[in-house]
Amino acid sequence: MKSVLLRALALVCAFSAIGVPAAAQDPEDPFETARFRFGPIRFTPAIEITSVGHDSNVFNESENPKSDTTAAFGPAVQLWMRPGRTRLAARLGGQYLYFKEFADERAWNTRNEAKWEVPLSRVTPFIEGSYVNTQERQGYEIDARARRHDDTAAGGAALHISGKSQFVLSFKRSNIKYDEDEAFRGRELAEALNRREDLTRVEFRYALTPLTTFVVGTDVGRDRFELTSIRDTDSIKVMPGLDIKPLALISGKVFVGYRQFNPLSAALPDYRGLVAAVEAAYVRGSTRYDVKVDHDVAYSYEALRPYYALLDTGLTVTQRVTDTWELVGRGSRQTLEYKQLEPLADTAGATDRGYIFGAGLGYRVGEVLRLGADANYYTRRTEVDGRRDYEGLRIFGSIKYGIRQ
Repeated sequence: MKSVLLRALALVCAFSAIGVPAAAQDPEDPFETARFRFGPIRFTPAIEITSVGHDSNVFNESENPKSDTTAAFGPAVQLWMRPGRTRLAARLGGQYLYFKEFADERAWNTRNEAKWEVPLSRVTPFIEGSYVNTQERQGYEIDARARRHDDTAAGGAALHISGKSQFVLSFKRSNIKYDEDEAFRGRELAEALNRREDLTRVEFRYALTPLTTFVVGTDVGRDRFELTSIRDTDSIKVMPGLDIKPLALISGKVFVGYRQFNPLSAALPDYRGLVAAVEAAYVRGSTRYDVKVDHDVAYSYEALRPYYALLDTGLTVTQRVTDTWELVGRGSRQTLEYKQLEPLADTAGATDRGYIFGAGLGYRVGEVLRLGADANYYTRRTEVDGRRDYEGLRIFGSIKYGIRQ
């Protein structure tokens, strides 16, 4: 599996490096291209109405699945300001989850973030922060829609060495907290997963072309749990890769590296190996290919298996039929390889596997309005507990307005 993944990522990196027009122009400044102005504020509002339709398995149950009519809708706005010589950018958004029959699943979610930069001659200090209050599913493991509050604060500076290269040094602190009454399969999520994450990052960036930047990032992490110290971990991750702007032949982010994940408890095995973060798009004529690869470690709610190695791969193909109509096909696969405190004969090497397959139809009105209809089949099979196996079908429509599609 790792050799196949490495070959695929190498191909993506190679095409990214050679497929960029050398004379291409830098994309426009979002401050200048914002759709509205109000005094010194430039902003672009948006609204999304998604998941309007039918879910055949609302709770991801293996037996007697419950179905319901669902919807998700909410506004968002992107803001930009230039007070003095500084730059301020923010995104504010909210979403309401609606279930016709299961009222307890209804929820209001919000995600907000902001960044303030002060460009000087060679140094650009910055501060940024985010706040998330959500009752959505987190990742591929926990099927409950559990209320969670995340807050993050970060600060740092970019040092411009030349016109093409710079170093960026930053420190970020995140607090992840589940509500005390949230539980999944008898396990209190606050006890298992509430933690503080500190991340020190050193990044070198070099502009290969006007659209492609070579990046090497080194992360030193320190995770400390509130109530379960056996999960406390230190880690180091080195991720070289490419950051490619939208006008390139291949756009997005392509990073492949190495992570050393060291739990402080001797009862929990280390992880040392390949990690990857790829979100890349390739356009050929009227066809667009979107590739996703996420390979890293993530914490589990389970007591005997405190974390797992996640490999999440996916491909979405969008075919323009006319200037306004498009067909969409998608598929993805997830594997969760659990690491456990002690060898147990019946669960040694336990792995969860999930699959999602879907198709859709889209209708675009200009660059900022899209109407869609989609159907997705999803399934999970686990070696840990057969009661966690499930499958289902989601059929829904969507309306997206405001953000360029």
